[in-house]
Order: sequence, then C-alpha cells, then structure tokens
Amino acid sequence: MKRKGHYLKNIYIPAIVRLLMAFINFQMSFAMFDLVTAATAGNWDLFWDHSIVALAYTLAMFPTSILLAYTRGRFIKGALEAMKSDYLKSVFNKNISEFQRDNNALYLSAITNDFDLIERDYLEPILTCVFSVIGFGTAILIIAIISPLFVVIALGIAVINFVVTLFSDRPVKRHNAERSDMMRDYSGFVKEALSAYQIIKANDLESRIQENFAAKSKRVQQKKYVIDKIFSFIFAFQNINAYLTVFALLLLVAYQTIMGALTFAGVIVIFQNIDFFIGPIIEFSETIPRIKSVKVLFTRIDESLKNKSVYPETADFDTLKHTIEFDKVSFAYDENVVLNQISLEFQKGGKYLIVGPSGGGKSTILRLLRKYFAPTEGDIKVDGISLKDIKKVDYFSKIANIEQQVFLFEDTLKNNLTLYKEHSDQEIADAIRRAGLEDFVSQHADGLGRKIVDNGKNISGGEKSRIAIARGLLNKAEIIFLDEAFASLDLDKARAIERSVLALENVTVINVSHVIIKENLDQYDEVITVKNQKVWIRELASASAAN
Repeated sequence: MKRKGHYLKNIYIPAIVRLLMAFINFQMSFAMFDLVTAATAGNWDLFWDHSIVALAYTLAMFPTSILLAYTRGRFIKGALEAMKSDYLKSVFNKNISEFQRDNNALYLSAITNDFDLIERDYLEPILTCVFSVIGFGTAILIIAIISPLFVVIALGIAVINFVVTLFSDRPVKRHNAERSDMMRDYSGFVKEALSAYQIIKANDLESRIQENFAAKSKRVQQKKYVIDKIFSFIFAFQNINAYLTVFALLLLVAYQTIMGALTFAGVIVIFQNIDFFIGPIIEFSETIPRIKSVKVLFTRIDESLKNKSVYPETADFDTLKHTIEFDKVSFAYDENVVLNQISLEFQKGGKYLIVGPSGGGKSTILRLLRKYFAPTEGDIKVDGISLKDIKKVDYFSKIANIEQQVFLFEDTLKNNLTLYKEHSDQEIADAIRRAGLEDFVSQHADGLGRKIVDNGKNISGGEKSRIAIARGLLNKAEIIFLDEAFASLDLDKARAIERSVLALENVTVINVSHVIIKENLDQYDEVITVKNQKVWIRELASASAAN
C-alpha cells in the first residue's frame, strides 16, 4: 500500500472528461456574454445566432455530465478493487508464523472498515480536488477576461482558505487512528462471540456478551461522533468564510458596475461562474483535511503487512531425493523451550509416526517441517540444503497437509476435493475410494455436486477429515504430513485409511497422532516419541523385516 499513488494512475480519464466540461462551460459563458451584449444593443439577428450557440453548449453538458459520472464511478471502483486485491495478496505473503500470532480481526477490520474510510476520505476527495482545480481554473480564466481586479482579490481569499485548510486535519488524524484500533477490537469481539455461540448459549452468557457489545459499540460510535464534530466545525468555518467571500465579491461586482468598469453582460457571466469559483474553494477546503487524515490508515495497513522476519529464499526444490534431517534443532515459543538439540532423519518414502503427550513438541516438529517456523538453533536440511533456503512455492507444491481441523469452502464437494485444480474423473474416484468417501458421495443425490456450506456445517467431523485425506491423496504429494488426521474417524475407517496412506510408494508420510492403531504399527519405519524437549526413536518396519 506504500505506492498508493499507483492506484491513481487512471484518474486522468475522469479528469479529461472534466476538462471537456470546463471547455464547454468556457464556450457557453462567452456565448452568453455575446448573447446579452447583442440583446442590450438591440441586435436581434445576432441575439438569435448566439442563442443557438449557447443552447448547443448547454445541451452538450448533459451527455458530458453522464460521461463524467460514469468515468468517476469506474475510477473509484477500479482503484478500490486494485487496493483490496493487493492487500489480500500482501496478507498471503505474510510469514505463516507471524500471521498466526496476529488476531484475524486486524485484517478483517482493514479490508472492511479501513477501506471504506479510504474510499470515502481518500479516493472520492482526491477526485473532488482534481475536479475543483479544473473548475476553479476555468472560472478564474473566464472572470480574468471580464475583470482582472476581481481575480486578484479572489485569489487572495483562496490563499487564506488554503492556509487554514493545511492545519485543520491534525486532530482528525489522531482520532482516525484511535477509531481504527477500536474497530479492530470491535470486529474481533463480534467474530469471537459468533464463533463461541454454542458456549454462550449453553452457559447463559448472553447478558454478559450483550453488555460488552453495547460498551464496545458505544465507544466506536462516540469516536465517530467526535470525528464528525471536528469536521463539522471545520466545514462551518469554511462555509462562513465562503459566504463572506461571496458577499465581498458581490460588493466588488456592484462597485465595478457603478463605476462603469463592468458591462451588464460581464455581470451576467461573473454571476454565472461565481459558483464555479466559490464552490471549488469550499470543496478543496473540505476535502484536504479528509485526505490528510487517512494517511494514518495507510501507515497502519503497511505496518500490519510487514514481515518482521525476512529471509531470502534462494534454493529451488524439485523433488525429495534422499532425506530430511534435523541437525541439533532447538525451538522455543518466546521463553518456553519445546525442543532442545534434537536430531532426526526422515528417509524418502519412509513412514513415521510421531507420538507424545500434549504440549510435548510433536506438533512443533510438524510446524518446523512445514516451514511455518524456523529453528531457534540448529538446522533442518532437505537433501543437504537448509530448509529455510528453499523457496516456499516449490516446497509447498510437493507436500500435503492433512489435519484434524479441516477448512472447507462454501462450494461443491468436487471443488473442495480438487481445490480448483484439474484432475481426471478416475483420479478423483480413486482418491474417494482410498479415503473411504464412496458411501458419502453415492448416498447423496447430487454426488460430487453436493454443496458444502459454512465450512462443512452440513456434514460430520469424520466426513470432513476424509475429505482432507482425499485432498492429500489427490494432490499426489511426495511428502504427506498428518496432524491428528484420524481423531474424528471411527476406528474401522481410521484403520483402513491409515493403511491406504501407508501403502503409498515413494511417498514420505509423517503422522503426528495420539491415536495409535496397533494393527498398522508394523507399516511404520519408526515411531518417534517427543517428550521433555527430547526425542526417542523406535524402529519398527526395518526391524520386522530383519526378523
């Protein structure tokens, strides 16, 4: 968002249309001048000729005004869409570990509340300023031709307005920043309350939630009221100044008319354009504080998108050839040490079960393997190359993550299985069979076209888990990470699916689980126990083969 000027690149289109309107107004003003001059001279032939010209320019204003409204709307729509698209792209460029540490309400508030303010107090006012400058310049040129003295005095008044405007935005900046913080907190509270709906109902917490909601909502509305009040004072001052300006200019017009320096036609043209002169001064005075007050939002958005830890990834990754090795790896969450100087080796095509108590570090090993975090000490090497050097886009394309907490899009079952990638019907059918989804698909009239709603609220937890497993199988990943993938499945289904996954040839499987299916233990090469910051390795498949 730092290159916010980039989003204004198409402003020239409505600006050109506004220039066209200004040209028409210029021509129309002097057609009117000639018309009134002909009328006062009693030259009716010239009067009718100039009337036709003036009418033509007046009628030309209608389609030009429509075109201006259209190009104005297109500009705002395009700029806002580009901003939001780039923002979302930047969010997905965040380090996963840093994103997970942030409250999602930070991003939700930015893409809703903050961008609404940017549209209202940045994009629209900038267009208004451009139009005001064009309108003001045209009015100055027209009036200068009629009365140069009038323009000198008017420009002096405009400068006074501009100076006042430069210092009127300071209190609004601070309040806008505070309101953005409040909206983030407010959005987070609403998100949390809706997510905890069942707990709130079951424990009779409605009154507490309503009280907290009312308090937070009141703070947000009060802050908006304060901002609106400040703007009201600013605008009131600008309006009073504008009215005094109009009064002074009218006195000047009257004086010049009495002194014979202005003709009746000149008076008509000045009155015809005085709104184009005063209006832009008022608009400019009102919009500049709004534009400057939004600066704090851009700064806040940029700060939220920064990765605090930036490491250049330079190594390509095509395939796992030999091993993934933990070389004296340590890791801590802040001051809490989870792993201490552990060494592990995962062979290509090997099958590994990682077990241990909750909080013992088994899921941390998986997060390190997924590149969510980097070791505090030591290194993880993939075929001798440090994992932190390997490009995420390459590495992620070769792995599949199958977790207990499965996210499903509000879309068809097929799209949730394929994740919008191209797969043959046979590949999809094979993945469905091996994941134990055949009955789930065949028993519904829509089959693969069945609609999944609201992250899978219309299906069971076990069915969600099987969909996640089918995704991994369909992805034909070289490395499959399972994180409590069988926790929501009944034993028979879990046994069959685990055996299917373990039967995959040349696929490395690393399964973190507290569910140990004894019948399948002999399919693993090693069982790794993680406890008290250390690991213990028990070889299985290779030992069985030796016996």
